[in-house]
Amino acid sequence: MTWNKENLKELAERHPEWVVEAEGDCLSISNDEGVDAFVYAGEKQIVVETILFPVADVANEAALNKLILQTHQLVPLTTIGINNIGGEDYYVAFGALSVSSKEEVVVEEIETLFTNVGDFLDLYAEHLEKESVA
Repeated sequence: MTWNKENLKELAERHPEWVVEAEGDCLSISNDEGVDAFVYAGEKQIVVETILFPVADVANEAALNKLILQTHQLVPLTTIGINNIGGEDYYVAFGALSVSSKEEVVVEEIETLFTNVGDFLDLYAEHLEKESVA
C-alpha cells in the first residue's frame, strides 16, 4: 500500500486515544496528553512532526544547538530541526518514513514521536528562558 492523506486519516482514526483532523495537505493528530503531531504524506515519504518550542525562547541558541547535535541520536526514530511557522522559527521534532511503510511502522512512528517529545523537553529545558517553562 502507498500512504496518502486519506488512508492515513483512516488509520489514525482507528486509535480512539487520538483526535484526528485534516488541515490542508496534512493531518493533525493529538494524543491524550495534548501533544499535536502533523502528518504529511508526500510522493516518497511521510513526515511526522511536532513543535517543541520557539527559537525566541532559547537563552543561548549556540549552546542548545550543540547539545542537540550531541544528544538527538539518544532518542529513537526522531530528530530535531528548526522550521519557520507563521513567520517565527520553532524547534521541531520529526520522523520520516517511506510512503510504502507497513501500517504498524506508521503507527510506531507517530507513537514514538509522542513519547519522545517529553524526553526532548526534559533534555533541553535548561536552555529555555525561565518565563517560557511551564
